[in-house]
Amino acid sequence: MKPSDAKLNELARQLTELQKRAKALGVFANDRELLECPGCGLLEDVTSTGLLITCRADALGEDTGLRFVQLADNIFRCPSCAQRVEATDELEQTRKKRKARK
Repeated sequence: MKPSDAKLNELARQLTELQKRAKALGVFANDRELLECPGCGLLEDVTSTGLLITCRADALGEDTGLRFVQLADNIFRCPSCAQRVEATDELEQTRKKRKARK
């Protein structure tokens, strides 16, 4: 392994650790798209301080105190109606948009 590869791997490890710490504090780590439940309309939003909240479309920015529950890698359960919601990461979302344009 080249020294530059070792540095890159160390930076990636540090970034992953920071994202875990941010999530534990309630900060949105920007590692996936924000969720919106197609069943009841509960949606995630991020405050100006970076905190992840949930709200309703008619009351944006007003935190309900509810949080989507992660069931698997990209599968979440809505805390309001229990519907399963699939999250996509930003890279996957970009790929889908490019594919749709073709």
